[in-house]
Amino acid sequence: MILQIIPKGGIGHSAPLVLEATQVLVLDGKGTILAVAADHGPVRGYCIGHAQDADFNRTLATLGIHRFTICDTLHLPKAPTGGARIIAGQDPTE
Repeated sequence: MILQIIPKGGIGHSAPLVLEATQVLVLDGKGTILAVAADHGPVRGYCIGHAQDADFNRTLATLGIHRFTICDTLHLPKAPTGGARIIAGQDPTE
């Protein structure tokens, strides 16, 4: 799979960094896994998941990633439409 990483300057301000990879993790600033994409299986199909998927932690485990992510919705007064999302993961140093 080919990745294009857009630097902080954004599209049009910086050239994307282009890499070839077989597995990609998207992490938040604290190291919690938000999304994964991987070449997977004998026919090299793609396995893609994100934290809001009900089976996200099973997807991670299937790919050999033994960390977990919890995603829940908080319903707060005057919250943005759809509520606020809380995503948390285990401490990667554990």
